[in-house]
Amino acid sequence: MIKCKKCGKQNKDKRFFCAKCGAFLKEESINEKGLIDLPELKMMRIMENLNEIPHSKIVWDNIVDNYVTNVEKYCALYEIDDIRENYNQSLAKKMYDFLNLCRTSEFQIAFVGTIKTGKSTLINALLGKNYASMSVTPETAALTKFRSSEKDYVKVVFYTEKEWEKLWKSMTSGADKFKEEYKSLNAAAEKDKWIGHEEIFNYVSNDMIEEELKPWTSSQCAQHYFVKEVEVGISNLPKEFPSQVVFVDTPGLSDPVAYRSEITRNYIRKANAVFVCVEAQKLQQAELETLYSVFSFSSHNKKKVHVVATHWDTLNHPEEDWEQQRDYMYNQLTGDACYDSREMAMSNITYASAYIYNLCRDFNSMESNEQKKAKKPLRRFLDNYEDDPEEREMKVSDELEFMMNKSNIPAIFQILEDRLVNNYREVLLKDLEVLYNDIQHNLKRAVRESRALKGELMKTAQADLAKRREKVEENEKAHAEILKCQKQLQAYINDVDKKTENNLKKILAAMDASQKS
Repeated sequence: MIKCKKCGKQNKDKRFFCAKCGAFLKEESINEKGLIDLPELKMMRIMENLNEIPHSKIVWDNIVDNYVTNVEKYCALYEIDDIRENYNQSLAKKMYDFLNLCRTSEFQIAFVGTIKTGKSTLINALLGKNYASMSVTPETAALTKFRSSEKDYVKVVFYTEKEWEKLWKSMTSGADKFKEEYKSLNAAAEKDKWIGHEEIFNYVSNDMIEEELKPWTSSQCAQHYFVKEVEVGISNLPKEFPSQVVFVDTPGLSDPVAYRSEITRNYIRKANAVFVCVEAQKLQQAELETLYSVFSFSSHNKKKVHVVATHWDTLNHPEEDWEQQRDYMYNQLTGDACYDSREMAMSNITYASAYIYNLCRDFNSMESNEQKKAKKPLRRFLDNYEDDPEEREMKVSDELEFMMNKSNIPAIFQILEDRLVNNYREVLLKDLEVLYNDIQHNLKRAVRESRALKGELMKTAQADLAKRREKVEENEKAHAEILKCQKQLQAYINDVDKKTENNLKKILAAMDASQKS
């Protein structure tokens, strides 16, 4: 160990600068003290600034508070000019996202699916009321969050000018319909009004939440294009439902606007659990691609991915047909790219008929004409369990609880409560530990790469210096040769001058002698 002469801290032998104050530790190894003055001054200023970084204590867990303290310092170090030369924007975003997650302690459950696989209907079943739009046209263009709150509210966040520019440029070749609808709603005329608009926050009554959401989430309203995110606070969720738990209805991974798909990808990566909705009838190619993508973004924790086969009631014989379809899904989704084992697949693949559940839940509060419409799909569903049409006619209103149980929504409630909601703190801590270790790994790799790069630069610089020295030596030799030649030439010229002068004297003398004679 080496003791710092300035602050007294004991440092490991391999250190050159003190970990506490930044002072240089090995003065005896440097002959010229002035060589380390500038690096020492830099290190001392860095350490002084690190010790002064403001810290917001994480009161809900001491371990997480320690994580945050370290990552706050990592972020500060990463902003230093000398380090920013190799700035990794993705790593910086990871660190800031990690800090935000620790401070808010949100337990996010993302719902993902291709168009019209019933994810919004499933969310409504789990929330106990129809909040998310279930229109026959695709509605989820903006990321929509649902969470428990003392008061009901709707918060709307809009794209900035820069974000909108990126979004518009990210449209794929399949975005023709998006452009057509954008044009038909004359959305361009609304753009300047909403892009960069400050967030809107309104307290509303619970009965008005769905109506309040329409302008911001409905595909029939022009302003929905410019909404980045919507958050809904709900006061009448079960009291045991922690306020930190957030349901996130995502735009999906196959959005023709790549920027919106990237938002979904980012949420899948940081979500604590992901529910992927697929059709119970048959796994389509688009659904398989979505599933493979979700697993690839969740490779560090595949257990967090739950597959829900929706529209289960539309199977010809739901009970029997599901057994075959379930086994097919077990086989299809077990392996390196998906679940690690069949047991994990069996634990995380289930089915649901959220539509039937919601009809039963709301049946007694419906108007008579609405009940009449609802009876048709409910009777069709009961066909699978009753053989006598007359008895079925009489039992529709009496078998609501039976059908709600058969819809399997209560079983999904149980998954949420037993595995996720009730254990959200434990799961969140595990996820934060994984993220923290990932940040440390990436930082160490960045340091190694930076050192390697600087080493290569040093080698290149040294090689260049050697070449320059060689060139200088060649030039000096050439210069010496030139001087030697110059001297020889001057001597020759001097010799010629003398000979010429002598010859001239002889000629002049001969001329004088000739004239005298």
